[in-house]
Amino acid sequence: MQQLKDSIIIIESPNKIKKIQSLTGAKVLATAGHFLELKDIEVSKNFAPIFDYMETKKKNIAYYINSCKDKKVYIATDPDREGYGIGYMFYHKIKNLAKEVYRAEFHEITESGITKGLKEAVLFAQTNKKYYEAFLGRRVSDMFIGYSLSPYISKMLNIKALSAGRVQTPALGLIVQREEAINNFNSLSAEEKKSYALNSNIFLFGKEYTLKHIKDSKEFKFENKEEAQKELDKLKEAQSAVLTSIEKKESKEAPPKPFSTSKLLKAGSKALNISTKEVQNIAQKLFEAGLITYIRTDCEFISQEYLKEHQKFYEPIYNDIYEYTTYSAGKNSQAEAHEAIRITHPHRFEDLNNICEKEGIKSENEKKLYELIFKNTICSQCKSAIYENTTLTFNIRLTSFVLKFKNLKEAGYLDAFKKDAQKDSEDKDEESIERINTDRLQINDLFDIKNIFIKEIAKTPPKRYVESDFIEVLEKNGIGRPSTYATYLPTLQNKEYISIDGKKREITPTPRGTEVVNFFKNNVHKWILDIEFTKKMEEKLDDITSNKASYLEFMQELEEKLGSEVGKFGNKKDEDKDKKTSKRIPPSSKQIDFVKAIASRLKLPLPKDLEKDCYVAKDFIDKHIAEFNKAKKQENQKK
Repeated sequence: MQQLKDSIIIIESPNKIKKIQSLTGAKVLATAGHFLELKDIEVSKNFAPIFDYMETKKKNIAYYINSCKDKKVYIATDPDREGYGIGYMFYHKIKNLAKEVYRAEFHEITESGITKGLKEAVLFAQTNKKYYEAFLGRRVSDMFIGYSLSPYISKMLNIKALSAGRVQTPALGLIVQREEAINNFNSLSAEEKKSYALNSNIFLFGKEYTLKHIKDSKEFKFENKEEAQKELDKLKEAQSAVLTSIEKKESKEAPPKPFSTSKLLKAGSKALNISTKEVQNIAQKLFEAGLITYIRTDCEFISQEYLKEHQKFYEPIYNDIYEYTTYSAGKNSQAEAHEAIRITHPHRFEDLNNICEKEGIKSENEKKLYELIFKNTICSQCKSAIYENTTLTFNIRLTSFVLKFKNLKEAGYLDAFKKDAQKDSEDKDEESIERINTDRLQINDLFDIKNIFIKEIAKTPPKRYVESDFIEVLEKNGIGRPSTYATYLPTLQNKEYISIDGKKREITPTPRGTEVVNFFKNNVHKWILDIEFTKKMEEKLDDITSNKASYLEFMQELEEKLGSEVGKFGNKKDEDKDKKTSKRIPPSSKQIDFVKAIASRLKLPLPKDLEKDCYVAKDFIDKHIAEFNKAKKQENQKK
């Protein structure tokens, strides 16, 4: 590729510097994520945000800005709305210093991905700056709601340091709602937790099979035993069942679609039994190593360029089950339309460990997650599994019963990694029945009945959300976006609103979390729990990017919703003074533990008055969090 020795490339992650530098010859500088933090909002000035440098990054960013003087600069922060926001802020700092400033997007950290990103780079001044407006809408609205409703609910419930938020509160609402459904079920009587069905055991060619009672072509259940007994009394003298129909249908089971962010977080958390945040961190490392495409996406789309490369390599290997398949971007992809999460380069499964080792991917979980993405990429380009579904319908004294079973005709994608054994164990009801030779059957054949009986069926109780499923729940409800999915549960945990069981990873609301939700249910601000309102807010952020809405309109609507509870903004100095002089609020136990963990790792003395003042804890964490994360990462890499 063309060398860019006199150019500068600005990225987010320091881990990508070495690779991009070696491929381009350019000087590569990393902001390490956001370098400006939102300090305040000037509500009276059209909700103008007030940003200031993060103290820990101020010196480095000043050097980066100075380095861009009279240079051609490519701002290649992450290819999503959040990344554009960081890039725009840096562009704003250098637009009058640099020779030229371009926006580039790297969807994969490979030679072809970087070449493509640089080739398609456009002058930053000509990019759609509405992405920055949408970024502001998300960031500023989070502060606007949080700094308004958090003090309000703390005051109303007389509990210090409570919080509410645009996404965290409706997400918490879903968790509490599920817990209420569980409690309601548990309060039912033993009888109310049961339903009843009629079954009949018959003999077909010397073997015993169980028929299920149906009405209107569906399996039927009685609400109480008395009703079931009445139906059974009509049939108890019957000696035989007559075959009334033989129906055969083919069905296809499509291969798994390419991973979006939510699907990967769910699959990874379930397969590795780790938190979705850990899955995201590992996926980020795989991306930075150049092994997979960008990890924040709501798309299933795979580029034609890759599909052709994939076909050339894998069709000879999986020729019987390979099938070239395209996927659409999806209906929710307007804001962050990128490729699905896939491997960047085709290689044999047998070479997976060597590929990982070469790129510095050494831990078991890192390799397992890459293997998961590898298999998903392969399976998404395979044929469907085809089943033959058979339904035998019988009459016993004009009451209908059925026997259903299905057999695998063509394994398709199941054969890619021999998943058929796993599938058989998952679909027990129909696939466990031994295949019956229907050629021996004729309509109106009679078969002996062994017995007809009432089967007691325990109603399925509602289950707590598990962490691996909850991201998908948020996505289906239109809450949040790929760039932030993995942050919501940790936020709720830090606020002590939920707990997550370490083994099963079940999510349970705490009494505090339940109290917050119950308060808002009966409050004028119950809109904060409304899933539809939250969904519309997300859609409006998308509309801002396409110029169908504006940042100002978005914020004005929130201001109207908050009414008299709008917090104090635009008076930062006064607030800082108030913070120092007001009555001290003790930090939470988690804050104290986190401060102690930072102090221990960085060998720092604990701050004075730690256990008396939550602001002391907060300031200490804000000051040292970056250095703490860096030290922790270095320690993990050594392991």
